[in-house]
Amino acid sequence: MAVIRMNNLYEHFGCSSKEELYQKVTKDDDSVRSLVDFIDFSKGQMNSKEAGISSPQDFIEFVTKNKMPAKDEMVSVFCSTKNEPLHLSRYKFHDQDDLKRALKEGLHAGGVSMFNLSNSSTSTGKEAEMTKYFKTFGIDVIDGFSYNEFSDTITSNQEMIPYSRDKYAPSVDSVAESEGHTMTAYNLQNGINTYQGFDEFTSFFANQEIVGSHMLKDNAKVKKSLKVGYQYDWQESFGVIACDADGKVLAVKELFKGSPNASIVDKKVFTKELLSQEDVSKVAVFHNHPSGIPEPSAEDRNVTKGLKEISEKLDVQLLDHFIVGKKNVYSFAKDIPGHVSSNEDYRKLIEKQSKTKGGKQHAFEMEM
Repeated sequence: MAVIRMNNLYEHFGCSSKEELYQKVTKDDDSVRSLVDFIDFSKGQMNSKEAGISSPQDFIEFVTKNKMPAKDEMVSVFCSTKNEPLHLSRYKFHDQDDLKRALKEGLHAGGVSMFNLSNSSTSTGKEAEMTKYFKTFGIDVIDGFSYNEFSDTITSNQEMIPYSRDKYAPSVDSVAESEGHTMTAYNLQNGINTYQGFDEFTSFFANQEIVGSHMLKDNAKVKKSLKVGYQYDWQESFGVIACDADGKVLAVKELFKGSPNASIVDKKVFTKELLSQEDVSKVAVFHNHPSGIPEPSAEDRNVTKGLKEISEKLDVQLLDHFIVGKKNVYSFAKDIPGHVSSNEDYRKLIEKQSKTKGGKQHAFEMEM
C-alpha cells in the first residue's frame, strides 16, 4: 500500500522551524515570496493592476476581450500566486515549437498557474494532454474552458454552465438549471494551506503579529492577523488576547480546539487564564468558523455573555469577541455591544472606523 506523504511547509521553504520561517517572512525574503503573497492575500490587502481570477465569471470577463481560439488553437492565461493574469499566450497545440514558445513566455512572466481556453471542437483528450504537459514544468492548470463559436458561449470544465460572451452571464437556456448553484471559487493559494505545519505556522504568525499591538488604537491589525492565523482552520479554535490597562496586547493564547462546527469553551479554563496573567485589565476573545461565514450563532452569543460576566467579576473588561471567517472578521463590539464590556475609547475607535468605511461592518477587506 502506497504511503501518501504531505508536503511540509518548513521543508518547502528551506527552514527548520516556525521561528526561522517567521523571520524570513518578516524580512520579505525572496525565498518565501509565495508565502508572503499568500499572507497578504489572506489579510485582504492585495492591490494589483489585474484583479485575481477567483471564479469562472472572472476568467470569462478577462479573456473575452481577446480573440477566441480557432479549431486548432488554445489560449492560455498564466497567473501569479494570487491568480492575477500575467501573460496571455495563443498557440497551436499540435506545434511543439509554438507550445515551447508559450511555455517560455509564461515562465518569463512569472506564471505559476494557468487557465486554458480551447475551441469546443478540441477533444477532451487533447485538453488533458495540455494539462499534463504544463504540469510537467510545475505549472498547475486551475481550470479549463471551452469556447463554442456557434452559440458564442464559454463553459468552465468545473462549473459546466455556458456563459454568453456579450453579457458575462449564464445564457438563457442554462439559467433555470443553475438556480441555487454555488458558483465555483478557485483556490487562490495554490495548495500552501494544505501543507503539513501550515496551521501551526499561521497561528504562530498571528500570535507574533498581535503581541505588542494596541487594541484601543489599532484593532484592524489584530483582525487582519487573526484572519491570517485562523481563517483556513478546518476545526474551530478559541483563544484569548490579554491586554494591559492601556490596551497594549501582552499575550495571545489559544485555549480550545473543537470540531468543524463547534468548540467547547470551558469557563474554568478561561477563568484560570485570566487569573494567571499579570497586569491584565482588558481582554478580547476570538474563534473561527470553518464554514467561512462569521455570523454568530445563538451559542456564540450565550458564550459571549457568560465570558463578559466572568471577566467583569474579575475586574477585567471584555473588549470584543472576534469571529474569523474567510472574507470577514465579525466584531461583537460593533454589532452587539451589549454582549461585551463598555469601554469609551474602544467604542470611539469602532465609531470612527464605521464612518470611514461608510458604516459597513463586514467590509473587512477594505480595512487597509
